[in-house]
Amino acid sequence: MDIVTYRYGAAERLTVEPADVYEFRPGLAGFERLHRYAIIPESDSPVEWLQSLEEPEVAFATIEPFLFYPEYAFELTDRDCEDLGLRTPQTALVRCLLTLSPAVEEITANLLAPVVLNRETRKGRQIVLPDSNLSMRFPIFQTLHLPLSA
Repeated sequence: MDIVTYRYGAAERLTVEPADVYEFRPGLAGFERLHRYAIIPESDSPVEWLQSLEEPEVAFATIEPFLFYPEYAFELTDRDCEDLGLRTPQTALVRCLLTLSPAVEEITANLLAPVVLNRETRKGRQIVLPDSNLSMRFPIFQTLHLPLSA
């Protein structure tokens, strides 16, 4: 499927595979009316983009939290598992939304509200972790061992 994205500011046409498209019900916090997103990997980077298929201007940078916070863990409620169709942890992908900054050492990840994706059902959901002391603005470059220059 061909899509348009503005993830870098200018319009860009991409082809995404149906296997990379996820349905979010409800939508992401602040974007509840948008329900279909594609995962777009960033070449030579652990960053992936969660690109809205309904609004090309809406894209979120994401990252797998275990790359910079190996002990990251949380439990999903039975309701969240049911809504996502998750039967085993192996079918889940976990991503954290990034807050980008021109100064790469200031890039942060939202550990408090991860995005959980089910590879089998193609469903996704942002989960707000209740009663958690995890950070909404965890500085990933304090622990992620990547070069700071682009």
